[in-house]
Amino acid sequence: MRYYSDGNLAEQLSQQPIPYELPDVYIPHPDEVEEQKRRNRKRLEEVNHVRYQYKSITRSRARVSLRLLSVLLALATVVGYIVWRSAKVTEMSFYNAGLKRQIKELDKQNSLLQDKIFSKSSPLAVKDVATSELGLQKPSSEQILYVPAAILTPALSDEEAAEVHQDNTARISVENMKLIESWVRSH
Repeated sequence: MRYYSDGNLAEQLSQQPIPYELPDVYIPHPDEVEEQKRRNRKRLEEVNHVRYQYKSITRSRARVSLRLLSVLLALATVVGYIVWRSAKVTEMSFYNAGLKRQIKELDKQNSLLQDKIFSKSSPLAVKDVATSELGLQKPSSEQILYVPAAILTPALSDEEAAEVHQDNTARISVENMKLIESWVRSH
């Protein structure tokens, strides 16, 4: 067939088809059929055996792969935990170093404050402030009171001791007020 004579290679309806001969039919001998079946059966058995081996190899490879994957996953988990723990330890060491630095700074500040307190509470400093800022003068002989070193007191009960203590407190405060008033009037 050619394109130009047949057009688009489709059969034309006006042309009559050419009759074809019927092919020769081959009918095999029964022994040949049995031999062919036996060969096919043997080939199918070999194919099934190869498939079974392939599947068993695939299964064993899958098991090995799964075990390897689980080992790698466990190893990655352990390494990740170790890294995380080391990061936490490093973080806490930085935190501790910061706290130690703050403690040192606070100790320095405390020592400076203690030095200021000691310098202001020393007897010489108190005397200087009293004389310069508050106008304290040396006491006259009349203002000096001598107190005996040891005063013997009889043993008293708790109630009596409390009454004596209140009386002494009131007497001392009255004497102190009188002393202060006399000093203010004289100056």
